[in-house]
Amino acid sequence: MIGALASNTCPDLFIKLVMVSGSPRYLNDTYYYGGFEQEDLDQLFEAMKSNYKAWCEGFAPLVVGGDMESITVQEFSRTLFNMRPDIALSVAQTIFYSDMRHLLSLDTVPYHIIQSMKDLAVPVVVSEYLNQHLRCDSVVEVMSTDGHLPQLSSPEVVVPVLLRHIGHDISVS
Repeated sequence: MIGALASNTCPDLFIKLVMVSGSPRYLNDTYYYGGFEQEDLDQLFEAMKSNYKAWCEGFAPLVVGGDMESITVQEFSRTLFNMRPDIALSVAQTIFYSDMRHLLSLDTVPYHIIQSMKDLAVPVVVSEYLNQHLRCDSVVEVMSTDGHLPQLSSPEVVVPVLLRHIGHDISVS
């Protein structure tokens, strides 16, 4: 969504946007399903405040897609844990309370929306919402991956998809 904001601000610098697990809003409201109720976010933020290390260890496998035995999940958990808890909480609140839906009708560059089939943070319906509400051309591709960060958990699936969407004809092994 930062890319959407940037392309709205400086449209001459962009020819297309490729989003991976993008969401204009995470919080549900009357006519929008973003994936989280206010109570969900209250619990998330309270868990971050009460035991940050336990939250990191529990959140990492959910968001990456995998278990704590995975090197990728362990590394992501370590990265989260290295953040100051107050800063991590502030960043999480900024992300989960943001509402960028108004940007969708302003953009003029094509969007390639890439989405995991099973994403805890961004349900597939959000990609469909993006596709329906963008004023410009858009394509949605749902990958058979798990997690909100498929570029970490399934790079062998994501990299070829990204290369195809950015217009490169490079095979990756």
